[in-house]
Amino acid sequence: MKNKITPGRGRPRLFDEMDVLRRAQIAFLQGGFEATAYEDIASATGLSKPSLYNTFGDKTALFERVVAGYAEHAKREIMLSFASAPNLAEAGKSMLLAAVDVYAAPDKPSTGCLLVGTALPSCTHNEEVRKTLSTFIGTLEDDLQQLITSHFSADAKKSGKTPRVLALLVTSLLFSLAVRARAGVTRRRLRTIASELAAILA
Repeated sequence: MKNKITPGRGRPRLFDEMDVLRRAQIAFLQGGFEATAYEDIASATGLSKPSLYNTFGDKTALFERVVAGYAEHAKREIMLSFASAPNLAEAGKSMLLAAVDVYAAPDKPSTGCLLVGTALPSCTHNEEVRKTLSTFIGTLEDDLQQLITSHFSADAKKSGKTPRVLALLVTSLLFSLAVRARAGVTRRRLRTIASELAAILA
């Protein structure tokens, strides 16, 4: 989405709203909500503070929008990687390895998940973020349960666990991996852990 901002005089300058949100996301992920100043976000996005405020509101409003967008994208990617696998164990492995690629780039320190590492600590004082995170967890578990029922019912039966229990297990493994990434575990180690955790579903 393109937006126009007018810095005062001259021609309005176009900017990509989604690109600005992605840059703000990185800033919040790296510094956390409290420690990331509005000046830091303006610098990261290349916008002036007035332009940033006029488009997205204050830091809290911008953070809420970033978290909501991240949650929506994360759920879509998780479901896609899970549904494309031939069996339940491979589905879990595919999902966890895809998560590693988000939590830790090959040439950068592990940062973890914006929801677990940054949004979760904000839930105590931000009701909107708490609702977003709670909805993300609840709908992800429900959708995974339905997916396991429709795609991997035979595997679920062999495991002796209900699709509901398996969905809870899958999300727990995912969040466990996110915590490790936030703690700075290397990408190589995270990939090994992802494979080991996926074996639980075999």
